[in-house]
Amino acid sequence: MNNTIPPILRPGEGHGDILPLIAGRWSSRAIDPALPVDQAVLDRLFEAARWAPSAFNNQPWRFLSFGPEDSAALESARGTLMPGNVWALAAPRLLFVLARTDLAGSGKPNVRAHYEAGMAAVQMALQAAHEGLVFHQMAGFSAKKVVEAFKVPENFAVITAAAVGHPGPVDKVPENRRALETEARERKPMGELVFIGGAVPIE
Repeated sequence: MNNTIPPILRPGEGHGDILPLIAGRWSSRAIDPALPVDQAVLDRLFEAARWAPSAFNNQPWRFLSFGPEDSAALESARGTLMPGNVWALAAPRLLFVLARTDLAGSGKPNVRAHYEAGMAAVQMALQAAHEGLVFHQMAGFSAKKVVEAFKVPENFAVITAAAVGHPGPVDKVPENRRALETEARERKPMGELVFIGGAVPIE
């Protein structure tokens, strides 16, 4: 049995001289189901998202938030997750990030909506790390089920889910995912990501 609780900040090798919060933020799956997220802390996560950059201040991001205050809604939200994310059922708080895909007033498409909602989610993730919380974003859910269960309007896209909670012991993570809690974190080398003068290679 491994009762070790993974650290909130787990920087990878060769991260350079960047902010420790950015270098160390990662997505653990080890969450303590018995510890709810304090409302004041949750409010700070949403406040961090609220101040994300936005073209013309459109602020297209929206959030669906589920927790112990409405156990039936939380169970419905959990029911939208794919089987591979069974570990996320332990999270006391489940969020969905939405983006409004049209511009208020004109109704024209907002081509930056997903990008800006993503920036809001990143700011939430960094604030969560600062607060000592796990904030694990997931693609493994049914957006269709979210739309149907919670009557999401047609002009909103459901982008990602996020499991939020306090760190828990590694042995509560499914065995086929447990090694991810301790294996080395890696990123592509800078030479594969940055191109001076616009010489982007064909991949």
